[in-house]
Amino acid sequence: VKFLTSFFIGFVIGICAGLIVKGQLLDLYLTSFLPAIATLIGAFVAAFYGAKFAFQFQKDKELEENKKRNIVNGNKAIFDLKRMTDRLMNYQKDIINPYRERETVAFIVMPATPQLDKNDIKLKIEELYFLLESDDKNLLAEICLEEERYKICLDVINLRSQFHFEAQQLLERNGIELYTNYSLDETSAALGLRLYDTLQGATKQVIENVDSAIKTHKQIIEKLRESLQRLYPDGKFIRIRFPQ
Repeated sequence: VKFLTSFFIGFVIGICAGLIVKGQLLDLYLTSFLPAIATLIGAFVAAFYGAKFAFQFQKDKELEENKKRNIVNGNKAIFDLKRMTDRLMNYQKDIINPYRERETVAFIVMPATPQLDKNDIKLKIEELYFLLESDDKNLLAEICLEEERYKICLDVINLRSQFHFEAQQLLERNGIELYTNYSLDETSAALGLRLYDTLQGATKQVIENVDSAIKTHKQIIEKLRESLQRLYPDGKFIRIRFPQ
């Protein structure tokens, strides 16, 4: 555009200069043609800079809207990760902790739970692609990993609950009441070696997975918040306080 403007001005001035040298239309040039050319050039320049400012204004507006959208999506991700953490912490508090110290019998006395829906809390990863522009290029992948870790926790909890329901039925058929005094030998004989060992292993896996996921969930929440704050220093982001 600048080149065309310079070319246009030079072309017009060249024609006018030629006319002046020949002594033709000098009065017309001074009284009519020159002011018209000046007006035309002024209008052209004004239109150019007006369009430039309008384009910059629209660009700045889109950047601001994109920034606001990213701040909202970042806070949504923090909130959803907190919901995942809260759910696992509640399971840990209500189901695991009361029996944590009873390692030898925890597999049978730790109660089963109704099937948990692993898709009730889902992160919208496509809304977090802007994190690829942050100073931590691996953060998005780590967030995806935490979502998978959460789903795996619910999978092993559900699987262990299925084994536990099966064990309850076998114990009842063999006259052993759950949560009463009975020996491990009696339990093993009633359940059979396969289910006995499977339930033990599943219970151990549940405890390890839940404890680990809670720890890494908390870490990724804080890491995400710090990264968002660096990316948008004037943005307001949720600060999570978990109970000890």
